Amino acid sequence: MDESNSSQEITIPNIHVPENERVLAYLKEMHPFHEIIVPFSPNKVSQDITPSDFIGRFASMPSLPGDSKYVVYGCEALVHPETGIIFGFITGASVIYRLPDHLLNELKEGNIVNVRLAKDNVIENMGNLEDNWASSPSITEQLVRKCFDYYGQASSEEEVVHLNFDLDLTTPRTREFENQERSRRLLPLGIIIVVCALGVLLLYAANYVMKLF
Repeated sequence: MDESNSSQEITIPNIHVPENERVLAYLKEMHPFHEIIVPFSPNKVSQDITPSDFIGRFASMPSLPGDSKYVVYGCEALVHPETGIIFGFITGASVIYRLPDHLLNELKEGNIVNVRLAKDNVIENMGNLEDNWASSPSITEQLVRKCFDYYGQASSEEEVVHLNFDLDLTTPRTREFENQERSRRLLPLGIIIVVCALGVLLLYAANYVMKLF
């Protein structure tokens, strides 16, 4: 089935829901003249702000249904087809996810150092977004799928989402992990320095002995 036929079969969700008020305002401010929402197509993504190698990041996630992949105001986005809640978007070189509050708290408590809250991103003016928007290169597709399932629930029956550090993150970058990595990187350097120092001492000793004879 070609892309145009699959797009025609998708029912566009209503994204004008209270949960999206701030993120829609942010995306509209960046691209006010783009269509509000269309099914994902690479040529619908604004390449003025999104690098070509970032286009299709969401579209290439096979565990997410096709009717969750859209372009909103020129930005590739993830939208739950039932609730209309936007839970991911790409702008520039940033991939931003709306993480369930409990899951985000577990990330913070886990001391993951490469999780960046969107509201702290002064450069891209994301301070007005909701508090649970975040980005991290460690987030896996499995974790994104958890977000999809979570935001498809009715508010009266929401289940708490928990983090699986082994499956939901690639190489969790805790401070303890980074310290261990730093030690592993410094160890070979230390060995090289010691070997070089011993070599210099041996050369010095050899020269000294030769002078004696």
